Amino acid sequence: MTGREAYRKLVWPDAPLFHQPFWLDAVAGNEWDAVIIEENNSLKAYYLFAQKKLITGRYIYMPELTQFLGPSYRLSHASQRERLQEETVLLEQLCARLPEAGEFISRWQTGYFNWLPFHWKGYQQRVRYTYQLENIKDPEGLRPHFSEKITREIRKAEKNFVVVEASGSEKLFDMIQLNFKNKNAKISVNPQLLKRVFEGCMKNECGKIWMAQDQDGKYAAAIFVAWDSTTAYYIIGAKDDSFGNSGAMSFLFRNAFQFLKDNVKRFDFEGSMIKGVENYFRSFGSTQQMFFEITSSRSILSKAKKTLREFRNS
Repeated sequence: MTGREAYRKLVWPDAPLFHQPFWLDAVAGNEWDAVIIEENNSLKAYYLFAQKKLITGRYIYMPELTQFLGPSYRLSHASQRERLQEETVLLEQLCARLPEAGEFISRWQTGYFNWLPFHWKGYQQRVRYTYQLENIKDPEGLRPHFSEKITREIRKAEKNFVVVEASGSEKLFDMIQLNFKNKNAKISVNPQLLKRVFEGCMKNECGKIWMAQDQDGKYAAAIFVAWDSTTAYYIIGAKDDSFGNSGAMSFLFRNAFQFLKDNVKRFDFEGSMIKGVENYFRSFGSTQQMFFEITSSRSILSKAKKTLREFRNS
């Protein structure tokens, strides 16, 4: 039995959204795999990754639309000392079982900070950030924490738009494509992958695309949100710039909080290091949460590129 097959059989029902087999199948097909540690015929720990074989060697990568993969484990000891010891041993075992890769990139979920076993094996780490609303059970209680700008946008949008639930991902992709075109940027979202992910979420009743529609039937913005048993995640969205500062995106997020209040506790805006995006997510009164990105470059080509970059920056 391969790691992937064993993982399908043993995965915890409450595993995070991005760790669910249906999600992994949608974003990575046959390219995802897992190394697992079993205890008493149950899953004790695992490490999820996606991989491609390139001319420069194996490439372990993060699939599109996927916020985090990496490790997860269940610790059994009570004391902090024993738990840290157990965690370190499990991570050492997982790290040792990962396949050799010329290029390696893996983003871990928030709360997983003990990357020392990977440091000891020559991996690198950098801190990234996401923004979360810790409790959306009371959507109206969130309003006082919104910035004045967000509050104004929602009030404005309430007068001009209604929320429509999409049955497919095509319109969202069209809006994303238009956004990239207006910014003279290359399209980076695969429409078939987006479709597979959305259809998988619909089948598993854990995702929706909401759109803001005006009185003429035109769409000003759209957001795709998916969730697991505890957390909802903003996957991707877009807006029609021809509407100007319509407030449609903020309106859709407020609607998402209202819909999800009985499903989950937490809302994750997903990580972004882009200044404008970070400022927008923070404007909802969300808290900053760090997570780790673990990398390694061991191929001759990647080492040469790294040396060249260091030389140019010296």
